[in-house]
Amino acid sequence: MEDVLSPFTLSAYRCFPGVAEQCREARLWVRTLVRDFHDVADAVEVVASEFFSNALRHTASGRPGGEVDVGLVGLAAGVLHLEVIDQGQATTRAERQPFDLMRPGGCGLVLAAVLSHGWGRVPAEADPCCGVHTPTPDDYTGPMVTWAHFHTRIRR
Repeated sequence: MEDVLSPFTLSAYRCFPGVAEQCREARLWVRTLVRDFHDVADAVEVVASEFFSNALRHTASGRPGGEVDVGLVGLAAGVLHLEVIDQGQATTRAERQPFDLMRPGGCGLVLAAVLSHGWGRVPAEADPCCGVHTPTPDDYTGPMVTWAHFHTRIRR
C-alpha cells in the first residue's frame, strides 16, 4: 500500500462560551495546538486572542448565552489558517483603525495585520462556489468569520 501525504498537518475546531474568562482558555488551546509551529506560534496565539476579544466586544457572542468558535487548519504547503466565528449582530463594526499611541485599545487588528500574512472578515454564510448570494460585511448582520493566515516553515 502506498503512503498518501495529507494536505493537512493540523485540523482543529472548538466552541467556547462567550465570556471574557474563556479568552484565556482559547489562547491556551491555540498554544497547545500550534506549539510545533515554532516560527509562528506566538503570533497565532496573540491574533487568536485579539479576534476572540473582538467577538465578545462587538457581537452577540459576548451577550448572555453567546459563543465563539475557533478553528485552526495547518496545510502541508506551509500555511496555518486561523478563524474565529462570532454570532453576528454586531453593535459596532470591527475595522482597522490608524495606529495612535494616545488612544487606549483599538490596536488588535493592527497587531493582526503585522503578525499575520493576511487577515479579513467574511460572512459565515457566504458560499460563492454554489451561487449563493454572498452578502458584504456592510449589509450583513449574521455570524462572521474573522480569519488570518500565517506562513510557516514547520511541517509535520
